[in-house]
Amino acid sequence: MSLVDENGLKCLPCVFFDDILCSYRKDVRSGVMGRCLKCCHYRRFEREMDEEDEKIMDEIDKIRRTGVWK
Repeated sequence: MSLVDENGLKCLPCVFFDDILCSYRKDVRSGVMGRCLKCCHYRRFEREMDEEDEKIMDEIDKIRRTGVWK
């Protein structure tokens, strides 16, 4: 599914976020490109994943300390 950005160019959704259009993706089968690793959306994705990982690890640590699983 391609959409049109504010410049009228056909774009595909970002690899990391479906609600973000990427003018560099040309094929739905394309994966992460080198330029993706410098993109602000990738940094946001990394930050959100790190926060989620930290939350899960905190829960695991709590279970190990207390021996109680919710």
